[in-house]
Amino acid sequence: MNFITAASLGKILNRWGSTLLAATLVGATPSLASAQTNVTANLSKSLGDVVVQDTKGWVRRDDPAMVKWRDDRFGIMIHWGIYSVAGGWWNGKEVKGAAEWIKAFAHVPNADYDQLVGQFNPTNYDPVAWAKLFKATGAKYVVITTKHHDGFCLWDSKFTDFDIAATPYKKDLIKPLAEALRAEGIDVGLYYSIIDWHNPDYRASLKTPEDKIAYARYLVYLKNQVKELLTKFGPVTTIWFDGRWDSSYKSNPQTGQDLEAYCRSLSPGIVIGDRVRAYDAMADYNSGYERKLPVTQPLTDWECCMTMTENAWGYHRTWTGNGWKTPGDICELLTRCAAMNGNFLINIGPKPDGSIRPEEVARLDRVGAWMKINHDAIYGAEAFPIKDLPEGIYATRKGDHVYLIAFRWPDTDKLKLAGVSIASASLLTADGAKPIAVEGGNTLVGLPMESPDTIAAVLALELKD
Repeated sequence: MNFITAASLGKILNRWGSTLLAATLVGATPSLASAQTNVTANLSKSLGDVVVQDTKGWVRRDDPAMVKWRDDRFGIMIHWGIYSVAGGWWNGKEVKGAAEWIKAFAHVPNADYDQLVGQFNPTNYDPVAWAKLFKATGAKYVVITTKHHDGFCLWDSKFTDFDIAATPYKKDLIKPLAEALRAEGIDVGLYYSIIDWHNPDYRASLKTPEDKIAYARYLVYLKNQVKELLTKFGPVTTIWFDGRWDSSYKSNPQTGQDLEAYCRSLSPGIVIGDRVRAYDAMADYNSGYERKLPVTQPLTDWECCMTMTENAWGYHRTWTGNGWKTPGDICELLTRCAAMNGNFLINIGPKPDGSIRPEEVARLDRVGAWMKINHDAIYGAEAFPIKDLPEGIYATRKGDHVYLIAFRWPDTDKLKLAGVSIASASLLTADGAKPIAVEGGNTLVGLPMESPDTIAAVLALELKD
């Protein structure tokens, strides 16, 4: 079941007002105009996908590809496209919120929006430098928007002229990044939007026989492009679908099931999030945790995608909402995910010239410095519940070791842990592991007076047999 409460919808409406109410209605394509009857449903999901609470149809995969994805725990998401040229501004006015939605938020006609193609020229794009930055951050996989809702493609697709080949830059952006990532040992994930505001055959709803015929043509187009992505840029670890909320897709679960099966036929073993489904059931993992974490540990595999600023995915040159997340906050979000058996994707929005903002680089660098010391507590780690664990301390387990990640340092130099039997303990530092004394088999003693790490210190515990 999909789950959105009246109270949460009210908050969304109050926050975004009439700007977002019109978001699915603008543009020159029939798909946007026909969305009017479903505006409330579309609205609720445009600010964060609905978490599928029902585990119907979900089967835990334990094949090597899925185990690798699960063990990776940490990835980077990239929102990049011609909307980056606008940078959250249109006709001299700032458009607050998600910059990749500017066509909808600012009511931009297709003819005007398409002019951005001629201005997209990322001459400072350096995929090798990007890959090295992501490697240093500690990311194990990367997901990039090959096509967002506006329909523009970052690769040269033979099925449309609305792509990178039509820009002054002309060169494919996806293949060199995929190659650079794999050279650094990073897995490649490709985001693809089911919605397409540019394609004249796309429909948000199917009201007439003509709508159904047009949408059937669009689904052929969609599959052709998916085939390009999964055969030209491989090996691709995961395909990350988005935009399942329009009734044309949501009301026809078989469409999503067919698309999922098609992807698996092209790339056996590929990992697919549940956004390929029409809210009817799970795929490989729950991808509905967008800019939010679960309150309790989900029953399925799951992933959280998170922005560095409030609801800013694509590049916005001025708006930050409530400000930038600190490196400590990012590390804590990552830790909380690992401590509930989940993965974490932190998003960046490169500038139109292909450079990454210094605010993002600085945060990725600091996260990387923390991960260099403490990665054993994250990669391949699973939840390890400890009763009455102090607030701000999270526990993960990997093999015979339990890791306590302390974003709040204990109030005294003793820390008693319920339900564990500790053989030895140490504090992870840049200079190596430093022994911590154990008293009575379950109490750490002689802790430093203050945390040795400004973000979070990690205590490694070896358990008794």
